[in-house]
Amino acid sequence: MKKLLVISSLLISAVATAQNSPLSYDYVQAGIVQTDFADIPPFDARGFELKASKELGYGFFGEATYFDTSDDKNGLDFDADKWEVAVGYIHRFSSKTVFDYQVGYGDIELGLSNGEESVSTGTNYYMAEANVRHSLNANWELFAGLEWQFWDEGSDQKAYNLGAQYHWDAISVGAEYTKFSDSQVFGLFARYQF
Repeated sequence: MKKLLVISSLLISAVATAQNSPLSYDYVQAGIVQTDFADIPPFDARGFELKASKELGYGFFGEATYFDTSDDKNGLDFDADKWEVAVGYIHRFSSKTVFDYQVGYGDIELGLSNGEESVSTGTNYYMAEANVRHSLNANWELFAGLEWQFWDEGSDQKAYNLGAQYHWDAISVGAEYTKFSDSQVFGLFARYQF
C-alpha cells in the first residue's frame, strides 16, 4: 500500500510539473519577422508571424504557423508568405529538457511586382523537424532545432534554428533565428501559454 501511495504521489507531481512548466505546448504567439533570400538580394522583407500550438494528449501536439512579409525597393514590391501545419510528439526528457519531433505540410509563395506587371512562384512541401527546449531556470528558456523541407518544385531546404525566451507566468517574449539553405529569418515574438 505504501508503494502505491508513493507511486501515485510521484505521478501526480510529474503531471502537475508538466502542466505548470514553461515548456508548455499550449500557446498562441505573435511576432515580427525579417526574411532575406540569397537569390533575391536587394530585399529585406519584413512582416508578421502567427503561431499556435495545442497538446492533443498521449504526448502528441498540433502546430500551425503563418507569416507574411514584404519590401519595396526601386519601384519593385516583393512579397513572401508561408503557412505550415504539423503534428508532433513530445518527449519530456526531464523537468527542464524537452524534445519534440514533427511532420507537416506547408506552402510558400514569393511575388515580385512593379505595379503594372507581376511574377510569382511558390511550392508546396512536406517537412520533418526535431527540436530541443531547455529551461535554464524558472524564467529563461533556450531552444534549437533542425528542419528538412521536401519541396514539390525547386530545391529542398535544410534549416537550423536557435532562440531564447523569457517567461512571466503565462506570458513569454523571445527571439529566434532560422537559417535555411537559401534564406534566413529573424523574429521577435510574444507568446501566451494557456
